Amino acid sequence: MTRDGKLFVPQGASRFWPFVVGTRWACSPPPWNAQLLLCRSILEGVLGIQPTGPRENWRTLHRDQLANLMHEGGAGMEHPSRTFVASQIREGESVLDVGCGAGVGYKALAALGLESRYVGIDSSEQSIEIARDLYPVGDFRIGSATSLISEFGRNRFDVVLVRHVLEHLPDFEPAMNEAISVSRRLALFVFFLTPRSLPLGVRKVDLRFNWPVFYTYVYSRRAINRFLTRCGLHWRWYDNLGISRAGWFADEVNSALVVSRDQSQFA
Repeated sequence: MTRDGKLFVPQGASRFWPFVVGTRWACSPPPWNAQLLLCRSILEGVLGIQPTGPRENWRTLHRDQLANLMHEGGAGMEHPSRTFVASQIREGESVLDVGCGAGVGYKALAALGLESRYVGIDSSEQSIEIARDLYPVGDFRIGSATSLISEFGRNRFDVVLVRHVLEHLPDFEPAMNEAISVSRRLALFVFFLTPRSLPLGVRKVDLRFNWPVFYTYVYSRRAINRFLTRCGLHWRWYDNLGISRAGWFADEVNSALVVSRDQSQFA
């Protein structure tokens, strides 16, 4: 298997407590019980009582919020993680953008001439409407990250991109499996909460800075690696791909996981 042995730890944290709460680099001030909320999330993971239901609350956001989401505040097409994604796509390749939102990913690829065979999907009907209004040439569809195989079939796209989606789902495996299955060459997963070694060996921790409206899960990197090993896949992690807006958690960065069935993709 192609992989790496690096362990991600936010600056100022430790591998035993890999979180930084409430410094001046955080995007918002923490509540008084921020550390208690974090401990509660870890305890839920230890006890196996984390919630499993979907939280599709994107559909309740106002149209103006959706239109500005990921277009402003350094999170738009200029974000380093988008530059990395573009570097993995070859001219003329088909691309499926899962969780495309209002279309900023399309805009970033179009600026480089990589959008000719692009399809963007999102579960938010309003986001798709906005994307179609902003980029009428693009192919934007309503769809779910957990039903890609039934929608498109296996091995349908050269590259499948899943950016800032898995953190908001009850677990990573269903959507990750779907994305890998419909990809031909690469599946790219971009996280704004970088997977890492978690306390007490838990699989995931909800940082709760958007609780209970959205999940904001940090996943165990070991758990993801074990899943990919079981599937017989090859992969590589890329960390420090630009800053993340992560509520009252500081020094969070984007990371990418590149997955392929073909080991030669990492030569």
